[in-house]
Amino acid sequence: MSLFFLITISSLLIKTFFFDDNYPKNLKIDAINYAFNIELSDKSDQISCELIVDIRFLGSGVKELRLDLINASSKLGNKGMVVSEVSSNEKMLSFSHKNDELIIHLPKPSLIEQFSKYKIKYKGIPQSGLIIGDNKHGDRTFFSDNWPNLTRHWLATIDHPYDKAMCEFIVTAPDHYQIVSNGLKIEESNINNNKRVTHWKQSVPIASWLFVLGAADFAVQYVDEFEGKSIQTWVFKQDREAGFYDFSEPTKKVLKFYSDNIGPFSYEKLANIQSNSVSGGMEAASAILYSDNSVVGDRNVRWRNVVIHEIAHQWFGNSVTQYDWDDVWLSEGFATYFTLLFIEHEYGREEFIKGLESSQKSVDSFYDKNPKYQIVHDNLKNMKNVTSSQTYQKGSWTLHMLRGFLGNEVFW
Repeated sequence: MSLFFLITISSLLIKTFFFDDNYPKNLKIDAINYAFNIELSDKSDQISCELIVDIRFLGSGVKELRLDLINASSKLGNKGMVVSEVSSNEKMLSFSHKNDELIIHLPKPSLIEQFSKYKIKYKGIPQSGLIIGDNKHGDRTFFSDNWPNLTRHWLATIDHPYDKAMCEFIVTAPDHYQIVSNGLKIEESNINNNKRVTHWKQSVPIASWLFVLGAADFAVQYVDEFEGKSIQTWVFKQDREAGFYDFSEPTKKVLKFYSDNIGPFSYEKLANIQSNSVSGGMEAASAILYSDNSVVGDRNVRWRNVVIHEIAHQWFGNSVTQYDWDDVWLSEGFATYFTLLFIEHEYGREEFIKGLESSQKSVDSFYDKNPKYQIVHDNLKNMKNVTSSQTYQKGSWTLHMLRGFLGNEVFW
């Protein structure tokens, strides 16, 4: 009996009998692909978006499509999105947009296995989710920061991990920006008025928090390939030399270790990206964001381990995704422990033990103060509490316990 079988069965039992978060899931609706046609500007922080979303109806009788989208309001300083129209097959549809929900009224109830396209036009200034501002060098940038449920601040989606979809970003921006996103770049064209259109397409379904967009004056290096897939570095142009040095290792070694021991790498590329939105790392599928301070030029251990952790998420969290937020420890616990497993493989048993001892101190200290805390949430209501240090460290120790119980052969 393998570890993965035990974890799967345990998760199903937890989901069935005990825990489930509060998101209003509609299991008759499956978003297949989101194509976001977005315009960015240097004149204001307003973004304009035309979204085409492909929906598959898994059940009949559905009368409305619900998407998450933060609506503009005075409480947000008039930030948020304003929807101007919704259509399908060139016909306008009625909709309501309030309480941060976009409800599209379907022209007639759905049929089972019906496929439909909906076009949604909206614009506004994101209050969160897309961070617009100057980086540490004083240059204007745009970077997503969707974790855990902030995608809805700028992208109309089913903003919950239970529904995974493919995505495309077709971005029009001033031509001094380079654009990076999920998947493969399939177009980059200069157009009129000193603008450039860049089209990225992600062909593997992912959860909405993993959608990514970065726009900056980048230095870009195509470092290597792994099994025919590009390994890339994107850093601010001022950090070119240091960034290319820092991110060139140990990415390929990590990809090989996880591919050999877990399964194939799912995505079209792996890009390490210096950003202006996250404080540590964010595991966006195929395009990982790191803090603007991640580039130092010395390949220090702290940021090396962040890189290893975020690459582990390409398997745990991204390819295999928790069904709801109550089970987020499965993502963070696995990524944390598999970071240690790579360290054990590449840098030796002593470094692995140091990592375990450090996390044990964190676990013991936390539980001295919070003895009733459990890493599986009980019907999570406040997304600010979605993770704690123990989501990572206690989750990691749970897997280490199972490894000791099962033995290496069964564990792997």
